[in-house]
Amino acid sequence: MATFGTYDFPDHKSGDTFPGVIFRLTDGEDDPIEIEGSVIEFHLFPDGEVVLSSDVSPGGITILDESSEDGGRFMIDEQIIDWPPRTYKYEIIVTFGSGKVRTYVEGHWTILD
Repeated sequence: MATFGTYDFPDHKSGDTFPGVIFRLTDGEDDPIEIEGSVIEFHLFPDGEVVLSSDVSPGGITILDESSEDGGRFMIDEQIIDWPPRTYKYEIIVTFGSGKVRTYVEGHWTILD
């Protein structure tokens, strides 16, 4: 069974560069979940729009080196966030090569004026 988590990003000013953050997906035994070959998407609500994806380049999400024993890691890349100011709900959804889809992380992110 995978570990599901909540993460609320620190407030961020619209138009400023976000420094990036690394997530690590693990199962119930704290072993890394294999994500190589997966597509990771960052969905922003209220409309569920995909605003970041590992499936395009540059898409704002990078799957990190899966050859190390510290696998299961991906990064929301350093980038300018220029979304309209408000508090957003988000979900990070992984689509595995097998077609299985899982939501692993959700939370809120307040973008300031």
